[in-house]
Amino acid sequence: MRGLFFAMALATVLSLAFGTAAKAQNYSYGCKPSCVLKTVKTYGAYGNVTMKKVRICK
Repeated sequence: MRGLFFAMALATVLSLAFGTAAKAQNYSYGCKPSCVLKTVKTYGAYGNVTMKKVRICK
């Protein structure tokens, strides 16, 4: 019975801790950064084609 109460208390504390950390992000003027993931084709030193994924944020 004690183990059940301990597990319930631990689950409650962990859920509150993770919930408050998610709300702690602070953005100026209420704008959240928006990012776009693009695939870019680049060429190596010997002309080999490599595809890179680039994140572009505003």
